Amino acid sequence: MKVCPVGVGVGFTPDPSVIARAFDLGVNYFDTANDYSNGNSERLLAVGLKGIPRDKVVVVSKTPAKTRGVFMTDLEDSLKNLETDRIDIWLLHAKSKPEDVPDELLEAGDAAKKQGKIRFFGVSTHDLDLMADRFVKAGNIDAVTFTYNFTMGTGREAAIAKLSQAGIGLTAMKVMAANGGVLPDFSAMTAGRGPGRGARGGGLPPRPAAIKNPLPALKWVVRNPMVATTIPGVRDVEMLEMNLKALTEKFTDDDEKLLSARSEEIRPYYCRMCYSCRGQCPKGMPVPDQLRILAYADFYGDFPLAQRSFAALPKEVRALRCGDCSECSVHCPNGVKVPDRLIRAQELLA
Repeated sequence: MKVCPVGVGVGFTPDPSVIARAFDLGVNYFDTANDYSNGNSERLLAVGLKGIPRDKVVVVSKTPAKTRGVFMTDLEDSLKNLETDRIDIWLLHAKSKPEDVPDELLEAGDAAKKQGKIRFFGVSTHDLDLMADRFVKAGNIDAVTFTYNFTMGTGREAAIAKLSQAGIGLTAMKVMAANGGVLPDFSAMTAGRGPGRGARGGGLPPRPAAIKNPLPALKWVVRNPMVATTIPGVRDVEMLEMNLKALTEKFTDDDEKLLSARSEEIRPYYCRMCYSCRGQCPKGMPVPDQLRILAYADFYGDFPLAQRSFAALPKEVRALRCGDCSECSVHCPNGVKVPDRLIRAQELLA
């Protein structure tokens, strides 16, 4: 399967005309999910692809299913939403631990292939290092979508190489990190709230100047030959055309300097998803999940997605309040001010 190195993440695209324009400019890879906006993301993609020959585009969707039955039900729903008889790549969505990918779901992937309802089968994950061995050993994983951006440096290169050598197609998501150009106005958001806990310095990120040029972040990812394609969020045609410059502009020393400065600027706020904090909270707070969910609101400008993701957490997790602890036992090796960020998530989303 041949794909354009810059695709479109449809989860953040509000206008189907952007999809059509992307195809006109040479993009053929479009990523959505069964659970994005209750299927509306898939429906929007279907509208955007109207009139485009089906064999000219790669349609990717996902299911959060934990059982074969839900897997098959979601697949039928997605086929209907997308107005197609097959999905090119069907992914198990956001699987973070090897036990999240049981044999039951692997067998469902094989069955869907045999039925002709999907061409390729895979998984999306935020923790590639933990999951890489499971993907290789599974034997039927064709494609993996994973978190990868400039804040991670070379930390994921070994896992990327392992999957690439196994013949697994790789798609990078969250490629902009906190550089996607869609930050809300934090000063307006907090007007009149008073100092509160967030005023300690870690709760609210500033609105940085570097956000005006998101292109270096995408160029950083595209230069890796083992990553087949990327799925930056696209809100309008202007952002789309900016993203596609990553195909023609080289990654420069100036880009490296800008991203290095940006990485330091967002260090207290942006989670690198190294998962070092997993299991550190004695009360059972899933810290990486909470920080990722808050990022949807603070760094991607998608407050509804943050709300839905928070609401999907277990009730006992949603009830936890980090402000009740006198001292936090979670320490981030990358410098994220974890207690402040968690308190902000709870104040904003609970």
